[in-house]
Amino acid sequence: MFQWFKEPNINFMAPRRFFLALSALGCLAGVYACVLLWQGKANLGTDFGAGVLLRLSSGKSVGIDQVRQTLKAEGYPDAEIQQVSDETAKRFPLIIKIKYDPSKPVGSLGDELVGLFNKTFPDSQFALDGSDEVGPAVSEKLRDDAFKAFFLSMLGILIYIVVRFKKFEFGVSAVITTIHDILVILGIVVLTHREFNLLQVTALLTLAGYSLNDTVVTFDRIRENMRLLVKDRSFIQLVNLSVNETLSRTINTSGTVFLTLLPLCIMGGDTLKDFALTLLLGVVVGTYSSIFVASPILVEWDLASRPQPAQPQVVSK
Repeated sequence: MFQWFKEPNINFMAPRRFFLALSALGCLAGVYACVLLWQGKANLGTDFGAGVLLRLSSGKSVGIDQVRQTLKAEGYPDAEIQQVSDETAKRFPLIIKIKYDPSKPVGSLGDELVGLFNKTFPDSQFALDGSDEVGPAVSEKLRDDAFKAFFLSMLGILIYIVVRFKKFEFGVSAVITTIHDILVILGIVVLTHREFNLLQVTALLTLAGYSLNDTVVTFDRIRENMRLLVKDRSFIQLVNLSVNETLSRTINTSGTVFLTLLPLCIMGGDTLKDFALTLLLGVVVGTYSSIFVASPILVEWDLASRPQPAQPQVVSK
């Protein structure tokens, strides 16, 4: 394996409390993002926010402002409009997302808007390329199922780590680290107003597995060094040594995944770009957390579990 550092001896644990505090702020942003998601105030896709997603195209380019004014006059002031850039397409793609309206028959809105646009812009020749429609009951179930999937995955991670390492603190540290990664990425996605849909949930759960893999490698080296060097070094020294020993492997693995995802972020389609960007950010955050979150939690746990020296008693005369 290519070694970026011949024999690294970086004291990663010295600034651990600073990075733990920084990570806590990132988690708070993620918690706030969860509240926005639960209240429906985030940019939800039709999977989680009841509504209709229409994919239209026209033979002639029409400005988004003109389309927005037309929809506003028709009674859709909150419609979200996105013009897709595709140089190879012969027509001009347009994506419109409209909130669920129970008064409209299922599947009727697309044909209604196509007729409206063709009447307003007679030279544009609008056509309906596809539509997705999700009612409030279905979107609520999908949202609940996403939270259940997250909870079950965290429980599975805890059980797996505890069984593998036979140490409860290793399992708790791995779960906290994984939750940290998901919350930080969730905060970035939601607070930058990117659309949150089932594809983003897939990306987050994929990141949970990736982050866990990186954490397990570091924890495995810590466990091995505890058996071999526990008499010669303190626990914090063992953790520092283990992180340094796995540093090149972590950089190689993360760098390979990063370089694979980067072209997808730059050249992928609009839907694929958001998915790839979430994975790309997750690789960076997952690499950071395996060094500056997972291992420091173990160190703090060890320090807290050690018996405190007895304070000398002052005897008053």
